[in-house]
Amino acid sequence: MAGASTSTIRSAYVPETTAGTIPATPGFTTMHSAAMLTSAPLITSGRSLIAKGQRHGHSVNGIEVTGTLETPLVYGAFDDWLATLLQASWVADVLKNGVEEKTLAVEQTILAGAGGTPTMLRFRGVEATGGTLSLEARSEASLNLTLLGRGSDDATTTAITGATYADPANVDPITSGEDVGNITFSGYPALDCIQSMEIAFTFEKREVQPRIGSNDLCGVTRGDFLPTITANMYVEDGFLALYNAARTGGEPTFAVTVPLGSVSGEKYTLVFPACRFGSSSIDMSGNAVMQNVEILPEWDSASGATLTITRAVA
Repeated sequence: MAGASTSTIRSAYVPETTAGTIPATPGFTTMHSAAMLTSAPLITSGRSLIAKGQRHGHSVNGIEVTGTLETPLVYGAFDDWLATLLQASWVADVLKNGVEEKTLAVEQTILAGAGGTPTMLRFRGVEATGGTLSLEARSEASLNLTLLGRGSDDATTTAITGATYADPANVDPITSGEDVGNITFSGYPALDCIQSMEIAFTFEKREVQPRIGSNDLCGVTRGDFLPTITANMYVEDGFLALYNAARTGGEPTFAVTVPLGSVSGEKYTLVFPACRFGSSSIDMSGNAVMQNVEILPEWDSASGATLTITRAVA
């Protein structure tokens, strides 16, 4: 029998009501790209004088669930994942970073060889704990998330009774071309020539909480949200204002707005309402003179958040 092909994997998720517990009759949503999760046993090997100090005895300390999700950004397909990343619920199509426990259960269905028996791997309490959104000229918008899970189950060939599977409604990747709207730094000249931008959704102190008596985690700490925006721009009319403002730290704070999508009703707008410059440098090593700008978003008292994402924008 030939080995299984990755193109035959079904990767699906369902939001959990109770973190770490798969709903009794789950309505799974299938995914364009697999959530690359692993459940790795944490092994203790004994050493014994009986065996003259050599390895003798074997135990499992716990099972660690980690992984990544690397995918082109498709409108609506990863909204539940963004909710776990920002630890918040979508309210009237608006998502702000918070401290809720938002988790997903993930099921990978893999054939045991070509045409073989479907085998299910299930992971519980999965959430994105960091990642990046990358916009690169002449490329697709790329979402890369780091994943943690609270627990996993033994592989099985038994399906969950009553489980359903639905495909995501949208399939077209958002590109970094005309799918990106007018990116603005409020109070500064128009940004006509951005070559690339990366938004790093960085969390510090967002870590696993292991416990005795179980291979599952107690939970994951909420952590501190410390995003960073890095923009690489061609040097043109507006560069002087940005360069000099970065030297003072950017006073007062300014808003960064990133519109994504070109189909009415299928667009996102990302707003970092209060930002300061981290640094700015000029790169003259290539054929084009480039300006690299680092931006440090901070908490905004008016919105009560550091980042606000609005979907279904006209």
